[in-house]
Formats: sequence, structure tokens, C-alpha cells
Amino acid sequence: IALARSIVDSPRHRGRYVMPGQYDNPDNVRAHYETTGPEIWEQTEGQVRVFVAGYGTCGTITGVGRFLKERDRSIRIVAVEPQRGHHLPGLKNLEEAKTPSILDPSVVDEVIRVNDEPAYAMTERLFREEALMVGPSTGAIVHAITTLGDSVGGAIVGISPDGGQKYASFFADYLEDEAL
Repeated sequence: IALARSIVDSPRHRGRYVMPGQYDNPDNVRAHYETTGPEIWEQTEGQVRVFVAGYGTCGTITGVGRFLKERDRSIRIVAVEPQRGHHLPGLKNLEEAKTPSILDPSVVDEVIRVNDEPAYAMTERLFREEALMVGPSTGAIVHAITTLGDSVGGAIVGISPDGGQKYASFFADYLEDEAL
């Protein structure tokens, strides 16, 4: 990020490059407020009771959280945060990483901490049982949802932040192990 910033700010390159700054760009939040939030509200017919998203850029949890809270203050917004020293690409532990400036912590009602092992186990389970090729960040989100239990009394919506294409070797290793 520092190298990219130095190139963008360099007099030699001025005006040639743009840095979207997804961790600091209010348009990240606005995009989820204007699109993802309304889509969730409409598709659940307002029955969403809990929304779950990971701490990443924080645009999704802030934008969707704001939108849903404006519709119904009782909707719970749950953030998924990996443990310190994690290996879950795309997710941030806010104790060891810079908190994105676009995070609005006032919309978050609860934080669920997830270890690497259950996140990767859920990733494998989603592949094996549901034929979903997703990454470990999604595994962490789904694992967190399973810890919420059946007592929610309505729809739980989680965001799948990553596809499995980047993790082809993970799935290849799994398939190889299954063949043995």
C-alpha cells in the first residue's frame, strides 16, 4: 500500500494513476448502503434479524449495517474477526491491524472471534457437502453463523467475501486426501 501510494503521489506519475483506497473511501460504504443493504432487505422481505460480515475493508458491514438499522433498529449486526496471528486472507484482526477509517463501530452489535481451524474446516465442509468453492473468509463467516444457533427467530444473512478460485491448491489437496 505504501509503494502504491508513493507511485500515485509521485510528481512523475501525477494524474496517471488512481488509488481507490478501499479502506478509507466512503464510496465503499455508500455502495453497500445503496445496493447490498436494499437487496438483503428486499430478498428477505424485511425478515432479516441478523446480518453477519467480516472485518475486512469494513465497507460492507458499515454500509449494510447502517441501511438495515435504519429499517429496524432491532436487527443485530455481527462482525466476524479472526484471532490474532490468523491466516484468513481478507479478514482483519483490529487489535493487530490498522482499523479502516470507514468502519462505523456504532452499527456493530456483536463481534464473534473465529480461529483458523474452524474456518478452514467449514470451508472444506461447504465444498464437500454443498459443492461451494469458497475461500476461508467465507468459512469463517459461515462458522460464526452456526454459533448463533436457531434462536434468532428470523433470517440470518451472511456475506460470502471470497470465492475459492484463489485457493485451488487447498481444494486439490482436499480432493487428493479424499481419494486416498
